[in-house]
Amino acid sequence: MFGGSQEVGAMRRLERRPLRQRMHWLKRGLSLMVVAVLLLGAGWGIEQLYQRLNVAIGVIAVKGEFSHVDQGAVQHLVEPLVIGGFLDMDLQKIRRELELHPWIQQARVSRRWPDGLVITVTEEVPIARWGSTGFLNVRGERREIGENTALAYLPMLQGGDQSERQMMKSYREMVQLLQSSGLRIAALKRDDRGAWWLRLDNDLELVIGRDQVMEKMRRFIEVWEQELKEQAQRVARVDVRYDNGVAVQWVVEHTRVEGQMKRELMRVSRAPEQA
Repeated sequence: MFGGSQEVGAMRRLERRPLRQRMHWLKRGLSLMVVAVLLLGAGWGIEQLYQRLNVAIGVIAVKGEFSHVDQGAVQHLVEPLVIGGFLDMDLQKIRRELELHPWIQQARVSRRWPDGLVITVTEEVPIARWGSTGFLNVRGERREIGENTALAYLPMLQGGDQSERQMMKSYREMVQLLQSSGLRIAALKRDDRGAWWLRLDNDLELVIGRDQVMEKMRRFIEVWEQELKEQAQRVARVDVRYDNGVAVQWVVEHTRVEGQMKRELMRVSRAPEQA
């Protein structure tokens, strides 16, 4: 009799177990549905917020110190690059395009809430003219600007292709050597054979040649300080292609032939090298 009751109780427990499992899965399903609805709602809300924030750019502010390019020109360059809204415009692309301009060394681009774009420009600093169409910056990089007559106050450097950095390096070394004598370079040239020539700001020409350039510059400075400085107005040209001396070409005033040149050798022991 007791055995029969135990069997009935077991059967009831077996009957209840599937219902309990079904309720468990129902609760889980409802929970997942709630989470999905919340996620969808959050996604919709985020999308609506994004659309409200991603407004068209209304203000472009250009900052920086300008000498060779003005704010209006920079803004004109930026306007066609502003594609998209406040949030999805490509700031890096704008920066890269601006830095292709020969006078822009660096451009920083940022957003300004709620609809602004801020461009901060650092201009290139020209150190010397390069030929008649470009200039060299502080890193010895060549920038082509079409015409450089506005930079006539700078020295002019001229050399072969891919020689810009070497020319800038040599120019800086020469400037340091000449500084103590108060002489400044107006033009510096290196021809295809590697021979150097320069003109100072007092119109004196210096022929250097190909080898031992800095040593020859030191020799010129020594002769200048000892022999030539006091009569600088009479010196037209100095040739330092000699091993142990220099050749000086003097300016001689003449009533009939103005600007006639007379060549004189100073401290020369050997013929000049082939430049």
